Amino acid sequence: MLDSRFTLPLYTISLAASHLAMPVSTLRAWGSQADLLTVLPGQGHDPRLPFIGLVEAQLYHELRKSGLSMQAIRTGMSAVRRELGDRMLERGVLAHDGRDILMDVAHSGDHQWERARDQQGGLPKVIEIGLQPIIYTDDHLPGRVRLTAYGTTSVVADPRFAFGQPIMESSGVRVEDILGMFKAGEKVSTVAEEMGVNHDDVECIVRTHLALAA
Repeated sequence: MLDSRFTLPLYTISLAASHLAMPVSTLRAWGSQADLLTVLPGQGHDPRLPFIGLVEAQLYHELRKSGLSMQAIRTGMSAVRRELGDRMLERGVLAHDGRDILMDVAHSGDHQWERARDQQGGLPKVIEIGLQPIIYTDDHLPGRVRLTAYGTTSVVADPRFAFGQPIMESSGVRVEDILGMFKAGEKVSTVAEEMGVNHDDVECIVRTHLALAA
């Protein structure tokens, strides 16, 4: 698929990990596992993620918080990728039952869920997960993703804006610009005033990154 969401290397592993509030080593390990995370060649030995890779990482992070094991995510999503390829994150395709990844095979309004890892069908009521942080475009594929590490502060990545770098949804201000001012010694109140954004949002962004660095 010649789609920049899949082909443009936007994020280093360390940058993506910082915006997901997860260890770099964990994200790098995900990227090294075949069929789990979409990665592209980067400089040296460190791969980069396209936008869709960041969306996948956010999804897997949410699934882990929902209680799914990494083994269940790995086997389930690898099977979904083999079946659907670049359409695997299409709206309405995925769900889980608290233990396994499920895939809708009906391709219609009436869901028919099967367990992705072994194609067991006829499954009962499921939790249609996971995709709450994802905002879809008209082609039913991800076009924007909310980065849940920032809690109530709505931070999104959207390849149409700021070259895909995370921004505050309400103002379009880049997270990196806020962090740059703070790291340069400015107070949170000064950063908020200079950027024209909410003080509590700036504090949340700073606190998220400080917690990861601790």
